[in-house]
Amino acid sequence: MNASSNILFKEELSSWKKTIENFFQKNALLKYRLSEIVDNNEDGSFLQMAEYFQNQLLLKDEKLKKLTKQLQEISNRALTENPTDENIRKHEKLRKDLCLFEKKYDGLSKEFNEKLMQNS
Repeated sequence: MNASSNILFKEELSSWKKTIENFFQKNALLKYRLSEIVDNNEDGSFLQMAEYFQNQLLLKDEKLKKLTKQLQEISNRALTENPTDENIRKHEKLRKDLCLFEKKYDGLSKEFNEKLMQNS
């Protein structure tokens, strides 16, 4: 891998770190909104839905922690050694995992907002 590719590799890792941090913030905001709504709503069916979303948001936090760990491992290797084929494969896997996470998270966020609008 040449120097310019290595720089792009590291810049992408930096961008992903910001993306993951952004998802942590979005997730915290959704949990906060859910908490506020639950405080003002005692309907049993709504509470079941709220529990579902709370569980989904907690699962997203766990996935974000795993993605953060993957990113950190790749970043550490990128700082200490030139990218190997294995590092490049891990980089590609992380890229796919982040894209998949984003797609699923956007779907959950959309579902969350739609359900809350219906129950407001």
